[in-house]
Amino acid sequence: MTSFAFRFVPLLALLVALAEVPTAHARNESLKRPIDQALARKHGREILGELPLRFGSASANGADLIAGDVVVQGVASIVSDPRRREHLTDEEACQAAFDDAIAQLAEQAHRAGAAAVVGIVSDFKDEVFDDPRSYDCHAGSAKSYVTLRGSLARTYAEASTRALPRATAYAALDDVKAVPISDAGRERYAYFLTLPKPRAFVVYEDGNWRFYSKDPEAMTKALDYCARQGQRCWLYAADDRVVWDADLSRRIGSSAQLEGGEGVPNAGKEEHQ
Repeated sequence: MTSFAFRFVPLLALLVALAEVPTAHARNESLKRPIDQALARKHGREILGELPLRFGSASANGADLIAGDVVVQGVASIVSDPRRREHLTDEEACQAAFDDAIAQLAEQAHRAGAAAVVGIVSDFKDEVFDDPRSYDCHAGSAKSYVTLRGSLARTYAEASTRALPRATAYAALDDVKAVPISDAGRERYAYFLTLPKPRAFVVYEDGNWRFYSKDPEAMTKALDYCARQGQRCWLYAADDRVVWDADLSRRIGSSAQLEGGEGVPNAGKEEHQ
């Protein structure tokens, strides 16, 4: 009897001690990842084709919506090759989960005959993250998840996310010779005029140029690119108007001078010299 009690008491103490140890929580780390980088990958472009995805709830304003939201959850395992015990990084797993989510959005849009998916926000377990530039990825110990909620639009017309600057009297839109760049640049400006809106054409101080088209953030992207390069440039034309001014002090050389709301990432056409 004494021997049994001697063995039982330490075992009981051990069980009590284990019961008091807090249960470990499964890993669930929220990572905010840039949408433009995620959509810029070749695989993402192949998934979407010509289908526009517009992030941020504000992007649904004014759209002709099909009733009911669409909710999808992209999932990716962090184990890429069990035999070799290779694992994806959080960034790689989030990208794979994002690709899975937008593939589901594209499938539902095509099935419904929608022209675009708009108003897209991250919505993991009712935790809404509404940002036109970033999505929310939840990285776990074994898998990563990207949950997206959006609306299907019957029709969709591209529009600039910023108010267009006023037109100036500097030159007519189609007056190619008036653009203060080289002849080669003027040829590209003539081509720029054939491209779909939203579009923006900027002229660098050294005579080079850059333009974006079919991009709601065309003006912002063009001007911000100049700033990142540490070079001066000014907006010459936006959509269907010339906004260049012969007076240097009145030119638009920074996105901070633009009026408007939040941007919407888009892989539109870009060209520069």
